[in-house]
Amino acid sequence: MTVEPTPATETAVLDAAAFGRLALVDPNTLELEVNTRLDANLDPHFCASIRDRGVREPITVRRRASDGTLIVRTGQRRTLAAVRVGLSQVPVIISPEPASEDGDDVDTDSEDYRDGQAERIVEQLVENQHRRGIADAEEVAAHQQLLGLGFKPTDIAKVVRTKADRVRQTTQAAQSARAVAIGSRYELDLVQMSMIAEFEDDDEAVKQLTVVAVREPERFRHVAQRLRDARAEQQVYAAAVAELTEAGVPVIDRDDDRYTAATELFRLRPSSEDPDDTVLEEEAHRDCPGHAAEVVTVRHYGQDPQSRVRWLCLDPTAHGHAPLRESMRIRTGAAGGSAGESDEERAAREARDKEAARIERRRVIANNKAWTSAETVRREWLAELLAKKSAPKGAAIYVAAELGQGAHALRKAMESGNPLACELLGLAAPDGGGYYSGRVNPLAEAARTTSTARATMLSLAFVLGAYEAGTHQGNWRNADPATQRYLSQLRDWGYTLCEVEQLALDPNADHTATRAPGDNVDGGDADEEEDAAAGPAPDCEPDTAAAELDSAEPGGLPDDESD
Repeated sequence: MTVEPTPATETAVLDAAAFGRLALVDPNTLELEVNTRLDANLDPHFCASIRDRGVREPITVRRRASDGTLIVRTGQRRTLAAVRVGLSQVPVIISPEPASEDGDDVDTDSEDYRDGQAERIVEQLVENQHRRGIADAEEVAAHQQLLGLGFKPTDIAKVVRTKADRVRQTTQAAQSARAVAIGSRYELDLVQMSMIAEFEDDDEAVKQLTVVAVREPERFRHVAQRLRDARAEQQVYAAAVAELTEAGVPVIDRDDDRYTAATELFRLRPSSEDPDDTVLEEEAHRDCPGHAAEVVTVRHYGQDPQSRVRWLCLDPTAHGHAPLRESMRIRTGAAGGSAGESDEERAAREARDKEAARIERRRVIANNKAWTSAETVRREWLAELLAKKSAPKGAAIYVAAELGQGAHALRKAMESGNPLACELLGLAAPDGGGYYSGRVNPLAEAARTTSTARATMLSLAFVLGAYEAGTHQGNWRNADPATQRYLSQLRDWGYTLCEVEQLALDPNADHTATRAPGDNVDGGDADEEEDAAAGPAPDCEPDTAAAELDSAEPGGLPDDESD
């Protein structure tokens, strides 16, 4: 039985015909029209997707009246990718409107020509300007669904033709229902969701990361790195303490009342009868009633945190030990007092001094750790900057001025081959030295085979790598002028300084010392702790976020963010 089309159907067919005719054609027969997009940017993943799945969205073409050639109006990238991967057919919509004629005989001053070109430009702009790429949270949610259907991360990377590193991040976030929910609600980016997934079992960290991501996203990397480092240090610290405790060794820290009278074994000899410099060894001290230990953690850039054990005797005088040398004096915990000072006054003064020393020590340790965390963020940012095609505004002037200044860090970098600059650029490490070695530095080799624009970036990398290599934990309280110029320039180019880096520019800045959740403040390097400096010691977490998190419900989001 033949079904007669209804009037509505006939109207729909006529309306569809007004848009053009759908056809399959050989992409090699298509001719590209002038396009507003100057760079087609045929990245490998896009081409691979076209090869795997073909052109899914028809290319819009117009037929040139003079010779019938199909001219691509919109879909330049799809056309070029199809040709590159060898497709024999692509879907096109042939517009009823003819393509503009070209050639020497075209009157470019005519109104028809101008109208046609204006229509082309508007159509090409509109097609791309109003497209909205899929949000990171939406991509993560989609990958979560694929994982639920049995896909592996490698399968997802292959079928959607996405970089493996990105899929590792998306699937890490996708495996956390909490990260997906928060990311979708607040439109977080992939880095933010991945970090929340990493800390999904830590309510306080999740709340802090969420607030910072929503309200101070420029600080997110600093906060996240500080939390990550603090957790890694705490894990190492806890493991070392557990091992010592299992072995029956008491573990104390500097807040323990017994610490004042305790002395490191390397400062002691077994007894006064032993010759000077006879070190009291840990193994020989194990049976002493005062045998104890202190655990500290140390972490340097690019390395995992490590624990160090300081062996102590809690009361060396009472247990018969003597100073390593007669000229040395064992700590007894007693402090000199003022004449006529009562026992109550002396006790109160000692308590105040102890508290002041504790606060000062915590500030120094917190700042040193914050600087190390900031160093990781700063170097990641530098690598991203130096991977760009063009140098930031004013780079050539900055490089010329710094080379003219000839600071110590630059001279040292020349003599060493500037290995950090090579690392930031992804080049091989210099082989055995730099400027005076006679060997060809990877930086120089790269410069000789690159464009002028890239050469400017390489020069910038040399200066930035030199200054970055010259930074150290002491900069937050005593930065040299070159380091201050360096940090100021990074800030001007878009890098967000955390509080401890800001102290390098203004040591007198008033910041409040804070700690990341789970941070073991006594886990600093011994030399760093002894080198206490006056002044507050901030962490990299914003005070506003900390205040909001304090009022948040356990396991949830801040009250004013949950509706």
